[in-house]
Amino acid sequence: MRRILLGSTALIGAGLVIASQPASAADGIKLGVGGYFRTAYMVVFDDDSEGEPGNETNTDGVFSDAEIHFTGSTVLDNGLEVGARIELEGEDDDGDQIDEAWIYFSGGFGELRVGSIDDALGTMCVFAPGGTTNFSAYSPNQWGANTLTSNSICFGVDDVGDSQKLLYLSPIFSGFQLALSYVPSSDKETHGDGVGAHLGMPTNVDGTSRHNVSAYGVYNYEAENWWLQVGAGGSWEGNVEQTAGPDREESDFYQTGILLGFGDFQVGASFNYFNDDDLFSATLENGDVTADRWVLGVGASYTMDVWTFGIGYSLNEADIENEGGDDSEFTLQRAVITANYNLGPGIDIDGAIGYTWQDVSGPDFDENADNYDAVEIGIGTAITF
Repeated sequence: MRRILLGSTALIGAGLVIASQPASAADGIKLGVGGYFRTAYMVVFDDDSEGEPGNETNTDGVFSDAEIHFTGSTVLDNGLEVGARIELEGEDDDGDQIDEAWIYFSGGFGELRVGSIDDALGTMCVFAPGGTTNFSAYSPNQWGANTLTSNSICFGVDDVGDSQKLLYLSPIFSGFQLALSYVPSSDKETHGDGVGAHLGMPTNVDGTSRHNVSAYGVYNYEAENWWLQVGAGGSWEGNVEQTAGPDREESDFYQTGILLGFGDFQVGASFNYFNDDDLFSATLENGDVTADRWVLGVGASYTMDVWTFGIGYSLNEADIENEGGDDSEFTLQRAVITANYNLGPGIDIDGAIGYTWQDVSGPDFDENADNYDAVEIGIGTAITF
């Protein structure tokens, strides 16, 4: 509760600063158009015998991810900047055509965002280099191996990442910036969820969380021949709506990352710890819904003219404790080599070769998922406009 009160107080304080400043503007907000289009062709060679994860899955595929962004802002006479951003999906995402959509107020106090956005951890987190727009060993846009999950290393506890929330970004003080966020209902994002024009308050759904808080701080230091970036923070569920079955504990996630740059060379590492994570709740066989899990990623990149070469490795481990004492374990490792060629401003071609291997043990997992491995080859494009 104390975390909720502290986060809410900071956000309310920023709102009072905005409301206390009379303002006017000669011109209103006019939206401009931007966005991106990412596509990739991938081939996967994996364990595909009867019952194995790769069975009855295609060997190759073409995958696309596109968004159109409408953004605009205006500066009022008192110096307050007011703006909006709406992200339109290029492909229909399960009936949800809008990705993120939010307004913001920015000034000497920092910036306050309101709408469908990531939490503080997801917005600010620092993660290791070595990947391209499409391919990486951690949090990639494209993942070809038929594993139980991916090695994502940069997300908080919300049931829906872009749930409606308040996000505050502080001014930068001597290289340090802090982000705070609060979400009333972490599974509510769209009008269909009850967070548009409405009558009454959103329904609390079994197993979902509410009153979640996130905080993340980033420090940047730049010297003559090198630079440093460090980030750390967490994300906490305030309350979980319990079901008639086994109760689910409130989750709390923590993330930290460090980057070092020397000229055209970068190296870094990221770590995400997930306490009482319910990631495997849909796949576990014995009613267990939470696990303690962590993901580590390390990588490096080198830029040479229009080329950028990278390498990365990630390790994902989970421990599921059963009431009977027969625990289950999950391990997922991934190594990827990447290359990116810049054709021109906002136009890139990238490629990767990756190896992923998964090991499981214990009664919660299908034994066919054990000793699974896959080799991926991919080539893609990333265009921003």
